[in-house]
Amino acid sequence: MSDTEKDAARCRRVEDAIYKRARGYKIEVKKTYKVKRVEYDPDTGKKISEREELETGLDEVVVPADIRAGAYWLVNRAPDRWREHPVPDPGDAGLGGLVDYPPLNAENGDIVAPDGDDGQADGPGREDAP
Repeated sequence: MSDTEKDAARCRRVEDAIYKRARGYKIEVKKTYKVKRVEYDPDTGKKISEREELETGLDEVVVPADIRAGAYWLVNRAPDRWREHPVPDPGDAGLGGLVDYPPLNAENGDIVAPDGDDGQADGPGREDAP
């Protein structure tokens, strides 16, 4: 096997590992448990012996999906649709960018109206409307 083929195989294994981590998976883990064994006399019901043993069993563990691995996968596999720092489209002039939240009153948490605005809706139905 040439170095190029080895590199391609390694890259594929890394890609598979990132994809697996991005989706989450289940694995079986070998665990050792302490078990207490107690023997009773069948005639009298009294305890005859008590001993502790170690037993090995399999436990299924869920490895949750990793969002960063998913983002890494998407950014590198579909860069035309996914970017870490997207470039704004000049045609979307009014969309995106910073959101400017109005200031809040420190005392009661209400929105502070800009100068000259009483905070009431304009239009018909207002008492002071002409």
